[in-house]
Amino acid sequence: MRTTKYKILALATLCIGAVSCDTDYIADPDNPEVAPSTHLVNTAQFDIAYDFNDEWTAGRGTLGIAQYWSGTDYTEENRYQLRTNQINSLWNSPYTILTDLQKVIQLNEDPETAGLMSAYGTNNNQIQATRIMMTYVFSKLVDTFGDVPYWSYGQRDNEAFQALKLDEGISNPKYADDEVIYEDMLNELKQAADLMDMSGTVFTTGDSFGNGSAATWVKFAHSLRLRLAVHIKDVNPSLAQQVYNESGDKALQSNDDNIQFVFGTDDLTGGTWHQAFTVNARRDFAPSASFVELLYNRTGPFTSAPTEDPRVTQYFETRLETSEIVGVPYGFGNGPSRLILNESQPHPEIIKPDFVQPILEYAEVEFIRSEFEGWDQTHYINGVTSSMERWGVQDGDIAAYVAGLPAANQETVLTQKYIALYLDGMEAWTEYRRTGFPNTLTVPGDTYDYVDNDGASQTATFSTLIPGLDEVPSRINYPQNEQLLNGTNWEEARDKYPDGDVMYSKLFWDVN
Repeated sequence: MRTTKYKILALATLCIGAVSCDTDYIADPDNPEVAPSTHLVNTAQFDIAYDFNDEWTAGRGTLGIAQYWSGTDYTEENRYQLRTNQINSLWNSPYTILTDLQKVIQLNEDPETAGLMSAYGTNNNQIQATRIMMTYVFSKLVDTFGDVPYWSYGQRDNEAFQALKLDEGISNPKYADDEVIYEDMLNELKQAADLMDMSGTVFTTGDSFGNGSAATWVKFAHSLRLRLAVHIKDVNPSLAQQVYNESGDKALQSNDDNIQFVFGTDDLTGGTWHQAFTVNARRDFAPSASFVELLYNRTGPFTSAPTEDPRVTQYFETRLETSEIVGVPYGFGNGPSRLILNESQPHPEIIKPDFVQPILEYAEVEFIRSEFEGWDQTHYINGVTSSMERWGVQDGDIAAYVAGLPAANQETVLTQKYIALYLDGMEAWTEYRRTGFPNTLTVPGDTYDYVDNDGASQTATFSTLIPGLDEVPSRINYPQNEQLLNGTNWEEARDKYPDGDVMYSKLFWDVN
């Protein structure tokens, strides 16, 4: 509902901020024949930032699976029993976004509209930036489900890539192989970056990701290449290293380059957590106990650090009754969770309407560089420092914390990367599946001792609600509608996995 309302608002304000409103192009501003590309892009960017990070997809889903957050009252999702609408959103929302983005390409290629679209940025640069956004969205789909229907600008005639071809009569698209998709996404990003005209504009307005800068879009493309390359580092090291050699020094160089979306200042265009905690008055989420313990250096590789992680009070806010952040146990059911009465909430800066949602940030790129360069110390420290700066930690607190950090190695780098990825639960979950870090997560089989309301000692065991699943999920199963409406292709995708379409079937890069 939120996205639909936003799109109506965008269409109702087509001329605001645009370079021009050509009367031949929009004869009736209240009933535009074709939406300007910049408005399609702005809507797509809003939806990317919102739909992947709302209270259902993230709050009850990926932020929980990554154990940044825990449920306070409804804890079934913490035991991996996702709701039907969560799974549907993880599948349907990306394809809706991709349809809008494909339209941007079509408008800039069609001779009847390309000239009009050039008022909103050079046609070529709009196309290349759109390819980058489409790759970002497809990467989320692949890392969530595995094989998915796929479309590629560079290989639009590839018979294996059948997504987004309804106008060609393909209503039941085949699923492309996830490893093949990865290879194509890496090529898409390189081609888009190489073809970007650095002297031309990209989008004249409505571009929160790149602010219309060709240089920023090129950095985004190379940074996303690094993210994808590190995902496949253990299964295709030669390709991963090739990508790093090509893109390592062309990716984000500082926090000034961060790819992010700035939400609006009202209830309609405000951020996901303003919508959840303020508009909807939800109190279903709190920091997970495992994350809080890590930030306070009580678990994990930083227990010898002389100070707590100063981001703990930038990520969360204490209750009046407490002097420090209080987390909720994850995975043990309603009994233990509901006994925590003074649990903390996200920091007010996160709940405010105009929250800045991270899409891909410099800190993550620095941790990737550290990994590719043999757990390099300089990139490791740069990653920690830039993450803290991005979250508003004072210089003195940063210096004190960094001075006490243990040296860079696999565990320290990847654990700091996890901390820095806060509020990108999907990517943190991907990194956990790929590497097994951080090793501080509560996992199925763990136990939790507590005293119930009657004063009796109890022990809860983390057991999932999914038959056969005894670990953190490796993927999300396909939506039920795929079985009903695209059954033949769903069966082919299901049969690829020895265990079938279940949450413990592993994606090709998941060899940990």
